[in-house]
Amino acid sequence: MRIRGLLTTSVAASVTAIALGTPAFAAVSLDPATGKGFIGKGDVQTALALNNAALQKAVDSKGLAFTATQPTLQQQSQTATQAASQAGSQTGVQTGTQTGTQSATQVVTQTLTCDFTNGNGTKTFHRSGERDAQRTATRTGSRDGLRTGSRDASRDGTRSGSRAGVLTGNLTYDLDVDARKSNQYTGFILKGWKGTPVHEAGATTWDAAQFGEWTFGTWSYGAWTFSDAYTFGDYTFGDYTFAPLTSTQWGAWDAAPGENPDDCLRSSIADKITLLSNVVTPGAVTDGPINDGAVTDGAITDGAVTDGAVTEGATTYGTVTTGEITFNGPAKVLVNGKTL
Repeated sequence: MRIRGLLTTSVAASVTAIALGTPAFAAVSLDPATGKGFIGKGDVQTALALNNAALQKAVDSKGLAFTATQPTLQQQSQTATQAASQAGSQTGVQTGTQTGTQSATQVVTQTLTCDFTNGNGTKTFHRSGERDAQRTATRTGSRDGLRTGSRDASRDGTRSGSRAGVLTGNLTYDLDVDARKSNQYTGFILKGWKGTPVHEAGATTWDAAQFGEWTFGTWSYGAWTFSDAYTFGDYTFGDYTFAPLTSTQWGAWDAAPGENPDDCLRSSIADKITLLSNVVTPGAVTDGPINDGAVTDGAITDGAVTDGAVTEGATTYGTVTTGEITFNGPAKVLVNGKTL
């Protein structure tokens, strides 16, 4: 009438100090603290479907084994860690500068007047034909531009958490039993627990892991990818720098036939000239095209990072911490495995 104990010493020690619950059978008495009590023969006959004669014979042949079992509950906890990766994007603004050059031409007119004392009178000559000033004006301008770019980033993170679980099972004891007899067996006296209890654990039912916030490392960026061209303002030019007037390419004088404007300027007849006026007048400037120079890229100003979705990795569970075994319901008394 004994089941061999299979519990380890530590588990057995943790449960022996916990009392079994009161059985839920009115016809069976059992002291949960000691395992003592009484079972009437009718309860055994009903459980095993035996008539009185068969019961008497089973007792004589020591063919009855009494045990008690009770459901157990054991709290468990377990740490958990989880890795993740996250993508992100970032915009940036970059300035650029550009120089430009511009050429120009200018019309120049000349009026020459001289008064001769030798009887030739006053002569006035004009050169009104356009001349190419052939001056090159160089101006340097600058313009600022903005362009936006983006770059992808990634970073790894971890988070820690824990989960709680419940391990259910059953604890089974042998009972030391003496049959009570007058002229026949009329019941069974329970004398107490016998041997080492057997604990049969089931599976743990775990709650979902509860995690804290992610702890991410720094972003690791790729190169900038700019898609927009610079947007420039207008050039700011300084003044033209012209070539000397002596480099002017003149047209013909408007002299009449037989007249020579150079007569006013010859030094050999300077004593015969009392009035000399030689006026060169610069005219309008005609702007040429602007030639754009190379663009010089400036510094990139980083914008805000836009976090992408977090890709969660697998969860790694740590060591299981197990609490004490507690009882989770009333005890059942059995005879030959049948519940009384």
